[in-house]
Amino acid sequence: MMSLRMKKICLAPVVAVSSLLLVACGSSPKDYSDATPLRAINTSVSVKALWAKPTGDVPEYAHAQLPVVIDTDAKDKTIYVASRRGEVAAHAAKTGDVLWAISMGEALTGGPGIGEGLLFVATREAELVALDKNNGAERWRQRISSEMLAAPVVAGDLLVVQTIDGRISVYKTATGKKLWSYGRSIPKLTLRGTSQPLVVNEIVLAGFSDGRLLSLNLATGELLWETTIAVPHGRTDLERLVDIDGLFRAADGVVYVSSYQGRVVAVSIADGNVLWARDMSSYTGLTVNDGQIFITDATSRVWALDGRTGATLWRQDSLIGRELSAPVVQGDTVVVADYDGFVHWLSRDDGGFVARKNLDKVWSTMRYVWDSDEPAEEVYRSVSVPPLVDAGILYIRDNVGALVAFIEKK
Repeated sequence: MMSLRMKKICLAPVVAVSSLLLVACGSSPKDYSDATPLRAINTSVSVKALWAKPTGDVPEYAHAQLPVVIDTDAKDKTIYVASRRGEVAAHAAKTGDVLWAISMGEALTGGPGIGEGLLFVATREAELVALDKNNGAERWRQRISSEMLAAPVVAGDLLVVQTIDGRISVYKTATGKKLWSYGRSIPKLTLRGTSQPLVVNEIVLAGFSDGRLLSLNLATGELLWETTIAVPHGRTDLERLVDIDGLFRAADGVVYVSSYQGRVVAVSIADGNVLWARDMSSYTGLTVNDGQIFITDATSRVWALDGRTGATLWRQDSLIGRELSAPVVQGDTVVVADYDGFVHWLSRDDGGFVARKNLDKVWSTMRYVWDSDEPAEEVYRSVSVPPLVDAGILYIRDNVGALVAFIEKK
């Protein structure tokens, strides 16, 4: 496999012209020749791949776009995925069997979100589409203010959408009728992405590209408070990027949030007061579990922090430069995946490696029977879609669309 890879840092200069929003994506190349080579590990946790299915590719370096979602309300749990080319499918969570699949015939940029019997995706032409979760039939379609790159959030009969023009909008889940919209100005240069909003106790929590976290009343859109997570520094627009694009999480009345070239911060949901903060840059985000914060920083170090104080519990430096995904907790391990298609299981206690899998080998073993006259195609299975864990099963989707389910064997 090639040792040299190219990475695109996707930026979005935003210009408002006659009420139209024009978004362009520039890129600067970076190779992976300085990525930390993987060293052999002593495997102490046995991991088994349950199934592997093709799902269509996702946008390159997607980060929070087109995540895997699961319907936990159904008797038989269902996994939903969407591809950038417009394919949407439902898979049985235990077996990976395809329950239904459709092609919308148009490019998708965001979603899916799920709730109230519907599945929600967004098109590249800035339309929000509701599909029946049981068969993929279109139920309604609504024009939105700009591209939606993160999955929307369903809160009962309300649907919360964040778009790249700095707007939070709320729609009726059943009909798509817009109830309110809140907007703020955004910097002229931002990372191309948005974080997914959170809804906690009738409050919408949303992070923006100016480094601020906002709390809005779910019913009315009234601004309740705003808190600065990161302050721009430097002379150039690039140096002043402080986007909140990664996953953030809430637990026990506290929201934990990180920003690019900024800080990781614990904020009181009640009043927006900062409980603790420490300098750290992250564009993938964090997860919270049993009072611990697990975060992947911008250099691909993995950290465990004390949720009460922000103090470092451990740090794993052996994956620097490997363009890690956001972390997820599976049992007693923390899982991240990298640019080269390797999935790493770390001990929650000390961050040491306990297992590793190569997605390309897993895929070849479970899916392909190669023609002896043709060489196997070289595929780079980078992972930027956040991993998902439910009922002890880990779901990893790489950027060429392979969806693999893993379970830790006892």
